[in-house]
Amino acid sequence: MLQGLHLMGEAELSELVKLTHAKLSDNLEEDQKRRHILTWAGKVVGCSSHDPVEIERECLLWLAGHWAVETKGLEDTDELERALRIRIADEASDYLAPVWWISCALIAAGPADAINPKVRLLDKAASLVVPSRSARHKLSENWRIKASEWGFNSLNQPEIQQAVEQLKKTPEKADQALTLALVISLADGRLSFEEDRLVKELGAACGLAPEICSEKIRHVNSIYWGHQVEVTPKRQIETAEQDKRVAMQAAQMTLESAGTLEGLCLEACDKVVGRAEGAEEHAPKSGWQRVLGTVSGLKQFFGNKMRGDEQVNLVRLVYLAIIHQHAQAAAAAEAAAAAQRRANAPEPVAHAPAPSTKDPVKAIKLD
Repeated sequence: MLQGLHLMGEAELSELVKLTHAKLSDNLEEDQKRRHILTWAGKVVGCSSHDPVEIERECLLWLAGHWAVETKGLEDTDELERALRIRIADEASDYLAPVWWISCALIAAGPADAINPKVRLLDKAASLVVPSRSARHKLSENWRIKASEWGFNSLNQPEIQQAVEQLKKTPEKADQALTLALVISLADGRLSFEEDRLVKELGAACGLAPEICSEKIRHVNSIYWGHQVEVTPKRQIETAEQDKRVAMQAAQMTLESAGTLEGLCLEACDKVVGRAEGAEEHAPKSGWQRVLGTVSGLKQFFGNKMRGDEQVNLVRLVYLAIIHQHAQAAAAAEAAAAAQRRANAPEPVAHAPAPSTKDPVKAIKLD
């Protein structure tokens, strides 16, 4: 949690400070904001110490209690945090399964040679809400197998029918699922006739009006082609391989600018909070949602009922910190693997710089 807090940028820290209802927060430096956030977190969980390490552990123990995570034998704070992270990954992947399956249906309707890169892009989207490499590997393998089997017949598959039935009950989630599916579909540089038709059929099955689906297609396409123009190399001979790289890069940028990644993160976070039906919003939309996206998602995740705004916002703080730590550790592991591959290559190649960090990467397990 402490490392994740340190990895947060100015915008995230500012919004977290606002959620603590601090006055004159605009005048605080980054480190002052971090200290303020930790002091506030300690008060929420009733920690009498001002030591950041003690506050961190008390926050994790408090959260473990709400999630019914067994803490016996978890004397090491990193192991406690890992147990919480794995619980987040399991619960988030189960809850968001309908969203993933809608994207998988669109992947199946596209070209066979685009299945693998599209599944990798879907895995990237999942990485912000499922902070476990092993859990996402299982998901990805399942998506890849099903997409290869289904082809154009995905609407009749039990996974899709079940997903549609669940999404009918939550129009916001259905809207988000289609947005993600559209972005994934564009990873090969186009939206085919079959994919366009399937988006509209899936939207109708989920209860979305035809005009909403058409506008969503237009909106995502517009964002994608804007990024396509932005990343296409100027005055170079185009090749098929280059076209694929440009299409994937534009799709990745669309994934972020369309609010999908951040929206999924906030959605799963709000489910962790476990707001009851009809409960009022606990965080100002002008604050938290500016940082984490525009789609707030849903009402319940673990079914826990927090007693007030401060507890709700503490869950958001811990969740976001864990996500940051896992993402940094995963990026460092990928950079190390790439460096090893370069070292083993028969021909010398240019070394790509590893991701820069403010502090040494926290040694966390990526499961």
